[in-house]
Amino acid sequence: MSSVLNVLFSTAGFLVIVAYSKAEVGPCQLDQRGGLICGEGAGAARVVDETISPSKRFAFAWRSPDRSPTEQPDEGALESLLIRLSDGATLWRAKGIYWDIGTMHANRYNVAAAWSPNSRFVVETTDVRWWTHALRLFAIGANDKVLVLDLKAIIEPVVRKYLPRVVKYGDFAIFGSADGERPRLTIDDRGLIKALVLVSMPKHDPYVAAMLDATFQAFQRNGELGAREVSIHRSRNTPN
Repeated sequence: MSSVLNVLFSTAGFLVIVAYSKAEVGPCQLDQRGGLICGEGAGAARVVDETISPSKRFAFAWRSPDRSPTEQPDEGALESLLIRLSDGATLWRAKGIYWDIGTMHANRYNVAAAWSPNSRFVVETTDVRWWTHALRLFAIGANDKVLVLDLKAIIEPVVRKYLPRVVKYGDFAIFGSADGERPRLTIDDRGLIKALVLVSMPKHDPYVAAMLDATFQAFQRNGELGAREVSIHRSRNTPN
């Protein structure tokens, strides 16, 4: 199996993960249920519905190295992938928690992708019930080389500074994920990220929550990817 290179940078103002791989899972084809499977048999990958880029060139997928994506996976071995649909090349991979074989799926887990119109940027969100498990920003450059930023590590600490004390240590989520809906997050061709953030204490009696409109600007500097705060304020939306 081809190796994957992951390099972690920690610098003032941003945290950067650079990931690149030439590994391939195989060409992508429609299965009997209308989903896309890349490769065949054990180790093949299944494309996550509604994560295909506007250019139709890229998508997020999941795989279990020892099992086919048509059968229930070994959850301890799951991988999350960003793949090129034309040949199944893996541009990025990480340990995953999400799977869906059509007839069964991971309970209360959801994966979504917010692409820029030009397919240069994408924000991938992995949610677990009331909270966002992972929030990653990807920039796809020349030769489909990928830069990856742990966006949650950037946004969450900043957002918590604006919260009232009663909910300051609640569960952080991009709004929509708690209800299994598409997360309320967008990114444009310039890398401007707008997100509706929900911080809640769902098991608190009474229920306590706050919603914030957060705007961040993605940028690249010296071959690294970062994001900076533009604005954060209390949202006019009211949490349920």
